[in-house]
Amino acid sequence: MIFKIENYLALREATDRLCAFLLAEKVDEERAFDCKLIVYELIGNVLKHADGGATLYGEVSDGLVRLKLVAAKPFCPPNTTACADVFAEQGRGLFLVEKLCEEQTFTSEGEWIITIKSK
Repeated sequence: MIFKIENYLALREATDRLCAFLLAEKVDEERAFDCKLIVYELIGNVLKHADGGATLYGEVSDGLVRLKLVAAKPFCPPNTTACADVFAEQGRGLFLVEKLCEEQTFTSEGEWIITIKSK
């Protein structure tokens, strides 16, 4: 599945369609919800901090969900993240993404590829 996301309405519609697709592909509900959290966090950051939106690609194969995010203005994530202080109002998103996925890859072309177990 491919989604072009340029605003929050498109983000909501894309995540709803992505989750429906994942469930139809027999991805566990909990893993589909993890994918939804990851997409909201990463693309929400794109919409908040960069212009031009992003394109999201999603597929299921070999027991894995692969999400690929290509932002109009690529962002290279840090190699590791730390959870923000308990009283902080921000700073947990990338930590959450790191904990929910099996693997993250950031390519030289600006693609952020996230792999999540489907079961």
